[in-house]
Amino acid sequence: MIEIVSLLSILIAIIIGIIKNVNVGFIALVFAFFLGTLLGGLSPSAIIVFWPLNLFFTTVGITLFFSIAKVNGTLENLSTAIIYRSQGSKIKIQIIFFLLAMGLASIGPGNISAAALLLPIGLAIAYQSNMSLLLMSVLIIQGSIAGGLSPIAPNGIVALELARINNVGDLGLSIYILNMISIVIFSSLYFIAMKGHKMNGQKTEVSPPSPFTKEQKITLFSILILIIWVIVGKVHVGFAGFTLAVALFFLKAGKQQQAIGQVPWTTILQICGAAVLIGVVGELGGIGMLTKFLAGIMNEWTAVGIMSILSGAMATFASAVGVVMPTLIPTTVNLSESLNSAVSPGVLTITIAVASHMTTMSPLSVMGALALGSMPAGVDEKKLFRNMYIVAFVALAFVSVFLGLLHQLGIIQ
Repeated sequence: MIEIVSLLSILIAIIIGIIKNVNVGFIALVFAFFLGTLLGGLSPSAIIVFWPLNLFFTTVGITLFFSIAKVNGTLENLSTAIIYRSQGSKIKIQIIFFLLAMGLASIGPGNISAAALLLPIGLAIAYQSNMSLLLMSVLIIQGSIAGGLSPIAPNGIVALELARINNVGDLGLSIYILNMISIVIFSSLYFIAMKGHKMNGQKTEVSPPSPFTKEQKITLFSILILIIWVIVGKVHVGFAGFTLAVALFFLKAGKQQQAIGQVPWTTILQICGAAVLIGVVGELGGIGMLTKFLAGIMNEWTAVGIMSILSGAMATFASAVGVVMPTLIPTTVNLSESLNSAVSPGVLTITIAVASHMTTMSPLSVMGALALGSMPAGVDEKKLFRNMYIVAFVALAFVSVFLGLLHQLGIIQ
């Protein structure tokens, strides 16, 4: 009975958060306290231990650094300069936005920051140029998600850290690479289906970029240092972010208070609060019960497909990084054992990470909501809401079949 109550608390926290528009992480912390102390006999200090300190430190460090690049206009000016290279070609503009979103998200800002930066720009250009707003939204969001599971981006850091602390192991670049391949294939198919390729030869007007300021040049150089330092020097991403942020503050390339204000505290607190609740649920046997249920409906042939559908469906209304991955990744080791290791914990973890991000096009998820909030005035938002939800479920069907096929072919093990 305790196991069922603890599992239901996760669902109830999500529902309350959506209905009352309260951060799910805060609700999760309250639930964790009462469940842990009243049902589990845990002390408050034992509950606090479940706060993912390394994850919190890492995400704050890297997002603080890129907040400076956002505040001082470096990322926006870089985006404008790259878009200007399209020379006004509509087909090039759409492809450039996808690649730019993927590139920006990959180098550290992550999918939410990249999409928040590019959606207003891209949708304004699409509206003025009579291009499909739905297609532009999909390309920018999917591009951002393609880069968002980079090992130096916030969501990628969360996925790899969850894998590490739940004994899945070090997955390195595998999540990032498979996620990118999946999204590039899906986005290419969707681009063709929406007849984006038929815009070849059509032109529109694009604005030239402003010259980079001294502060922006320093920031660009620091981004290059970050990438080399983390990938080649193997330095801790959080420490690298804090170190370079301090350097930029000293060089007056960014304003401290503005940068701190741009850190996505809502998302970070949601991730950490959910992790505390899930830790308590695990102590009360809820995660074990969920694992047994999943094992009962899966076998070696259906495990990847079912996990894709479950992860993707959850992410259409709940945060992939704040709810779906923290809830499901802890089940992967025991689930793999129950399947006699026919499907490895690594494959299940990668499936959860990729599938849960593929469907964030949903207007009830963060990325879809960003797109709706960035639409020009006068657009039929109800129609776009419906179409974005349809695209999210098309993406869910694609990723379930694609990942299942890769596993059956032995490409992912």
